Amino acid sequence: MIKTRVLNLLKTDRQYTPKQLAGLVGTSEDSIRSRISELRQEGYAIFSNSTKNGKLAYRLETPSKEMVKAAYRHSGHELFSRV
Repeated sequence: MIKTRVLNLLKTDRQYTPKQLAGLVGTSEDSIRSRISELRQEGYAIFSNSTKNGKLAYRLETPSKEMVKAAYRHSGHELFSRV
């Protein structure tokens, strides 16, 4: 449930710090980092950026062709054939 709420917030095309996400979904920043990791393992392209004041922020993006090529070179066809 927390993971779904985090994903839905990231789908709004905004970037959020772990603190912001934790406040919005009512959990800890450590829990947010764990949910981000789970979402990434599920294939969501969640980028980590630095805000203007140097804080970590997450945003959801579509991976570029170059990123997909790099992932394929690194992990091979098995990466793209998992169901």
